[in-house]
Amino acid sequence: MINKQFFDKNDMLEYLQEFVELYDKRIIKNNNGGMKSSHIFPIWYVLKKTKPKYIVESGVWKGLGTWFFEQASPNSKIISIDPNPSFRVYTSPNVEYTKTDFIDYNWDGIDKNDTLLFFDDHQNSLERIKHAKKLGFKKMVFEDNYPYLQGDCYSPKKILSKKKYVIDSMGVKKWFEPNEDDYQFFIENVLGYQEFPPLFKDKITRWGDNWNNENYETNEQLLSESDVEMYPTFFEERKDYTWICYLEL
Repeated sequence: MINKQFFDKNDMLEYLQEFVELYDKRIIKNNNGGMKSSHIFPIWYVLKKTKPKYIVESGVWKGLGTWFFEQASPNSKIISIDPNPSFRVYTSPNVEYTKTDFIDYNWDGIDKNDTLLFFDDHQNSLERIKHAKKLGFKKMVFEDNYPYLQGDCYSPKKILSKKKYVIDSMGVKKWFEPNEDDYQFFIENVLGYQEFPPLFKDKITRWGDNWNNENYETNEQLLSESDVEMYPTFFEERKDYTWICYLEL
């Protein structure tokens, strides 16, 4: 079963006020280039609900995500993959940092069944999923889950669309139907997949075109237009949404 509701929308709303208060206290106010509310809320919520023994964070940027992980699940052991620490603003004394890529890191000695993998690294998700399966990991979140028309990496959403792109010698994206292998591997090995809804949805995407379900299939927004005044920051950050998803192998 691919589309599976691991997490309930009404339950997410129950946690929203707690998140609002925490988001107001966030240690990095300007996280341009990294996660904002539309992605931090879903991963914070998942960690609050699951509290895994280990969290693997691939992609750190300024470190705001790391801080939220610690708030959500303070007893988890966090291993953060940070290939360029020069961008990091927040460094936690309780986190193990490494520059080694997820595929090259030695994961012996950690409980794969009690680990959540979090990928915010703009890499090929299919290779991440295949390697995770080989090692015995089960649960993961992909932040860069771009629809097939957009984005700089091969995402689960693109795999499910059966479309991906190549870039020719002139730097132009050429869209094509790949062979069925990627899609078949995904549906045969992924036991469940859930995209988190945006807090707010706009009429226009961050790329300037129509945010319609034909090209940008999106779950119903978590909040409504009547909530804009109550959550102005979330509304301002609505275009940062990139179809963040949770999946289990």
